[in-house]
This record gives sequence, structure tokens and C-alpha cells, in this order.
Amino acid sequence: MSILLYGLWFGLCVVAGLAVFNSKYSFQQKMLASFFVLFCSLVMCLIELPYHYPPTIKVSPNQKVFVIGDSISAGISAKERVWPDVLADISHFKVINLAKPAASVETGLDQSAGIVGSNSLVLVEIGGNDLLGYSDSKTFYVQLDRLLAKLTAGNNQVVVFELPLLPFCNAFGKAQRNLAKKYNVTLIPKHYMTDVFGLKGGTLDGLHLSQKGHDALANSIDRLLKKS
Repeated sequence: MSILLYGLWFGLCVVAGLAVFNSKYSFQQKMLASFFVLFCSLVMCLIELPYHYPPTIKVSPNQKVFVIGDSISAGISAKERVWPDVLADISHFKVINLAKPAASVETGLDQSAGIVGSNSLVLVEIGGNDLLGYSDSKTFYVQLDRLLAKLTAGNNQVVVFELPLLPFCNAFGKAQRNLAKKYNVTLIPKHYMTDVFGLKGGTLDGLHLSQKGHDALANSIDRLLKKS
């Protein structure tokens, strides 16, 4: 949601709070103010709720699975069995990992050249480096628009990991959601990634996945894949 909406909601909470603790207002007025805040909060939660349901990703047994990504998917050392490799083992799908360390949405276009044929499943785990300072939200939108346009042009089924957002970076999440609607792209809720980041021993440095983190992410994605 927009920062403006959050600001209006916070202002409403402050005004209602002051009214509740002000003796010049009647009990009925205090209840009305509290109810209005509760109603607005509930509406905001209902708007957000659909983005937290696990999606169903239908895949045929002979369908190729490509991964476009950054160092979370590519790993940072040769010793790791990154989550796309683990996913290939446990799902028995052919998973081709095109991810590159330090990749951004812009360089994701270069990775997309490795997708051969059509009717493939493309998992897009990219944008974290853009969020951390590689680009602003407007540039991110333009580049993600180009990437999704190219990926969906081959009649591929495209699935995008939602970015766990830093404070005041809502525009990046809004860009993902708006473009997902534009291109009929499936979104994987951001908690799939944050659950791994928060897993004890799930990362090496708070961001890059340990083997435990790669295994956990692969298993969570495998549960979303439904053979058709």
C-alpha cells in the first residue's frame, strides 16, 4: 500500500486516541472513534490478505523450470547446493539455474536469453540488489516491466518472488504487484523468503543462504508445485 495511506491511517489512530482519552467527549463518541479506526484497519488487512495465500503452481512432468535470480539463487561459493539444485532433486523436474551473483532486474534480461523453447515455468527471484540501492523504484518498475514482457512473450508461466521490503520502500512492492496483474504473473508471498531469513542458521550473513536455508527454501517451493 502507499505510504500516504499508512500516514492517513496513523493520523486517524492518533486523533482517535486523543479523543478516547479526552473527558469532554461522550462514551458514545469515544466508541464511534474506536470503531472507525478498527473498521479502517480491518479493510486494510482484507486488502492485503490475498497476497499472503500460498499460490498453486501447476507444472507438467516434462516441463522445464528456469530460475532467474541473484546471489540468493546463485550462491556465493562453489560448496553450496543452491535451492534450485535441491529443488531439482526433490521435485524431479528439470531445473535450469540461470541466476548470477550481484544480479539486478536489468541484468536479469541477460539471464532470460538462456531460456530456450516455450511453455516453461520461470521462477524469478530478483530485485533485492535493486532494493538495496542499485536503482530507484521508478527505474525498477521500467526494468521489471521489460523483463516480464520478455519472459511472458514465450508463453511461459512466470512466477515472481515478492521482495521483503525495507521501511519506506513500498514503491518496489507496488511495482511488483501492479506488473504481476499486467502480465498475469503469479506472486510468491514475501514470507516464503523472510521465513528462511529468520530461520536459525538459515543464512551465512543475514542475507545469503546457508545450506540449511537453501534446503528450506527448496522444500517450501516444492510444496507449491502441483504436477498437472
